[in-house]
Amino acid sequence: MDLEKYRIKAQNYVSALDKEYYLHFAGHKDDLNTAAIQEEYVDLFSASNFQQLKKLKKESSSPVETSRLSSLLKLCGEGLLENQVGELSDEIAQLEAKSNLDIEGKEVSFRYSETLLSNESDKAKRDMLDDKRNDMVRKTFNPNLLNYWTILHNEVEKLGFESYKDFFSFLKNEDFEQTAGQMDRLLGETAKLYEENFGALLFKEISVNLQKSRKSDFAYLRRATKFDRYFKKDLLVTIFKDTLMAMGIDVSRQPNIILDVEERKNKSPRAFCATVKVPDEIYLVVMPKGGQDDYEAMFHEGGHAEHFSNTKADLEFEFKFLGDNAVTEGYAFTLEHIMQDRQWLTGFLKMSAEDAKSFLYFSNITKLWFCRRYAGKLNYELVLHDRHPIVGKDEAYREILNGANLMDYSGSDYLKDVDEGFYCTNYIRAWIFEAQLKDYILRKFGSNWIKQKKAGDFLKEIWMYGQKYNPVEILRQLDYKDLDADYLINSLIDGVNKNK
Repeated sequence: MDLEKYRIKAQNYVSALDKEYYLHFAGHKDDLNTAAIQEEYVDLFSASNFQQLKKLKKESSSPVETSRLSSLLKLCGEGLLENQVGELSDEIAQLEAKSNLDIEGKEVSFRYSETLLSNESDKAKRDMLDDKRNDMVRKTFNPNLLNYWTILHNEVEKLGFESYKDFFSFLKNEDFEQTAGQMDRLLGETAKLYEENFGALLFKEISVNLQKSRKSDFAYLRRATKFDRYFKKDLLVTIFKDTLMAMGIDVSRQPNIILDVEERKNKSPRAFCATVKVPDEIYLVVMPKGGQDDYEAMFHEGGHAEHFSNTKADLEFEFKFLGDNAVTEGYAFTLEHIMQDRQWLTGFLKMSAEDAKSFLYFSNITKLWFCRRYAGKLNYELVLHDRHPIVGKDEAYREILNGANLMDYSGSDYLKDVDEGFYCTNYIRAWIFEAQLKDYILRKFGSNWIKQKKAGDFLKEIWMYGQKYNPVEILRQLDYKDLDADYLINSLIDGVNKNK
């Protein structure tokens, strides 16, 4: 194996794939042609290459080379699986992009219906829309999704692994059960706090009892329309730029970040960042619909964009494009959670002290909701991706997620509400990483850190290294011993209690 040629071709593949994802999910093109890209680069992802990379990693005596080989091995393993489902994956994406619902006599695209759901104040209409979405998932999408996940499960067995779970635990060098144990502790230690405060907030804001609520009710609660006067749609980009400028980060002088905030019919409602060429061509994509969640998405994806646009150009390919994604998610959460800073709310958004306190209470409770949801997602995915057949696990999905959020989840989503390759653990580890990173920033720069150039310089310094280091390695450079879930748990509890 010629490793240097492999690396060059792998970088071209990753760039081409990210550009294709950008064009499709940003709504520039209906078709998603990843199968054609995978066919062009099919020789990257042979079982022979997988075994050779596995052998080279095992024999490597250099920590840096071992880290690079680990990233290549993960890319190769993921590519092996994707090659088996490339056409089916494109078919699923295209079907979703072209599917429409009949909503009170009007044709609405399935993707845009999620935006309608988050803006629907009438509980009966929201339930109706939710029912239609769930019915479409069950009848239209799930047959393909069942086939999709079944193929992937079969493929990992051919590679000598007992389950999809074991395969990705090996590729990511993670103990998923250990992470699940930390999140089970979070579920236990926040249970009473969550039930009392989330239930009260849900009833106060949208007049829904927790016992009779659905996951779709959270979509409307999170929309938080009463704060819209502060989170103005037309000021979204300006506020984002002004916030970073206060830290000495001038987005207007970063031509490598291409902002895509226009509305398009088939644009994905889920914001994303496409890293086509690191650090030279980074797309920051947001579907503006008004409200605080627009800002949350902008700052989160802006964190990704800043991270990769500030990455050193001379870093090795693996450290620019690959690596442990809990790192970039942690940096994304660092900017996103600026919205939980009282001084930012009153200073940049001109909130009154009373409204700032109300928003902080809301924001911390919704963050707790997400952390508990992802604890449930991990527990469910450990069940979904074990050695047993997939069929019939819709009830396990409902039971586990209902238990985490105390809201009714539709079993129809048991194959759709699943991230590839246990990506949920990246978010979980990123929340923990960010809680410790924020602890360091506050101790180093004080509570007014968002207006200090030194804080911006610190962020740019750690962003420079792309994903060369994993969260534990970064934290150890900052004098922490390991990822410690106590920082996350305590920040969640304090965030709710301090703003009641």
